[in-house]
Amino acid sequence: MGRDSAATRSIMDADTIDLYGIMPVTETPPPPSPLRRPVAVWRGLSFKQAVATLVIALGLGVVTGAWDMVSDYRRLRADVSTGVAAEMALVRGMAAEAAFMLNGDLAREVVDGLSLDPLAAEIRITDNFGGVLALHVRPPESVAFPKLAQTLFGDLVPHSLGLRNGTGGAMSEVGRLDLRLDPGRLLNRYLGHIASNAAAGAARTIVLCLLVVAVFYGLITQPLLRLIAMIARVDPARPGAFPIELPRRHHNDELGRLGETVNALLSASQRGLDQRDSAEAELAALARDLERRVVDRTAELEREKQGVERANAELEKANRFISDGIRYASRIQTALLPDSAALEGLVDEIVIGWRPFDIVGGDYYWIGRFGDKAVIAVMDCTGHGVPGAFMTAVVSSILARILHHHGHDDPATILGLLDGLVRTALRQDRGDGPADDGLDAAICVLDSDGRRLSFAGANLPLTIWENGAIRSIRGDRRSLGYRETRPVRGFTSHVVEIVPGSTFYLYTDGVTDQIGGPSRRLFGRQRLQDALARCGDRPLEEQKDFLLAELDLWRGEQPRRDDMTFVAFRPHKTDDAPPEAAR
Repeated sequence: MGRDSAATRSIMDADTIDLYGIMPVTETPPPPSPLRRPVAVWRGLSFKQAVATLVIALGLGVVTGAWDMVSDYRRLRADVSTGVAAEMALVRGMAAEAAFMLNGDLAREVVDGLSLDPLAAEIRITDNFGGVLALHVRPPESVAFPKLAQTLFGDLVPHSLGLRNGTGGAMSEVGRLDLRLDPGRLLNRYLGHIASNAAAGAARTIVLCLLVVAVFYGLITQPLLRLIAMIARVDPARPGAFPIELPRRHHNDELGRLGETVNALLSASQRGLDQRDSAEAELAALARDLERRVVDRTAELEREKQGVERANAELEKANRFISDGIRYASRIQTALLPDSAALEGLVDEIVIGWRPFDIVGGDYYWIGRFGDKAVIAVMDCTGHGVPGAFMTAVVSSILARILHHHGHDDPATILGLLDGLVRTALRQDRGDGPADDGLDAAICVLDSDGRRLSFAGANLPLTIWENGAIRSIRGDRRSLGYRETRPVRGFTSHVVEIVPGSTFYLYTDGVTDQIGGPSRRLFGRQRLQDALARCGDRPLEEQKDFLLAELDLWRGEQPRRDDMTFVAFRPHKTDDAPPEAAR
């Protein structure tokens, strides 16, 4: 195929090729012979070679520097972690003795010794009552990038060590040793090490660049420049008229081979043009095949898209069905919860805070009246969400059966019956029982005439506010149900004489297990009692709002972890509450 026919075919296929962004190759007149003028310095090979060498050297320096930074960072973290652990282990015995003996002087000696570490920002020794025996605080070191310091070393800042005292298996918690590092000092130490390494690396890079450029210029660049000058004198219109003269002393090396290759290329230029025409024809055929494949693939993708849309519609329908079912289950669970108005006449006030973790939950409460007695119960079943809601339905049915058919006077008896019937309902009394579920519970029986309250608990306490003071009665350390635990023989019943104006609180562990605060710790029973002590003389509705606000403030941005139930009531202040028929 000749050049003229190839050019004509390129023009005919130009529209097809342009569809894919490929420009057709057309014949252009040969360029004029270049002027015989020297190459500018900044465009010369030596300049580009120097720049390329510098860029490569700098690139390698950046990579190695980054690797050194990461290595230094890891090494610094490991050294700090190991050092702090060693320091705390070294003083652990003295700190435990100081906390056990409540010896402030000994505790200060331990703190003063740890304060010799320049990275320490705060050192604190507390006893198991929360009292501070010794405290050392060092002002934070100024740092240009405080957020970076917190990001890189924030997880290394807090260190805590439980202090135990005793012998053998009788070790007991006597306090804590807390040490906080200064992330600013850590960052400044790290940046100083990086700066020194960077300065040394920059100096090595510059020296290496100068040596490489000098060697390459003498061995390669200068002979190559002479070869380029001879190639530049070749006339493009007559490439064979001026063969390239090979550089002296380079006939048998790469530069000599380059000159020979250029001469061969000049003599084969016409053959290259013919091959180009053939390649243009193949490219046009490839473009047409590509167009057909694009159309087929587009149709296939459209079919797949329709299938995905149908699957998404089915998935959305199934999700809506599940959500509707859970919301309906929430209405059923809410309907199972009793009305607090059932205790009217027996209590002056009663408030209930019930917050399921999901739409439905595993917490359940029960209040009811039997003549001049009231039964108030709070239960925390296994799990939350739908499984927990199923457990509350089972427990609700069993508790109603116990109260109406077996008795309602003794809370310990109620717990024992509840344990046995839950095991029977879940087939845990047989070896093949599939369910390993159970619950924690707290039950109060209020005797309005006798001005007494009976309480029994299974892993849940009763908290009492009276005469401006808070105290708690712990329940038995055992749960109800569960396949792997043995049936409970009996629970302990506690009788409390009711002081006029006193308030009683029942709650599940979802209240005390809220994670939050500056150290991301549990809210805990102590903080709960402190909060109730501050608001114990207020109306119960205000107390509930205050407690929930305290929990939300403590939790901050942390999510809730469990269902939460809180019941508070104040018995009637008079002894002549009118009896009513049992409900």
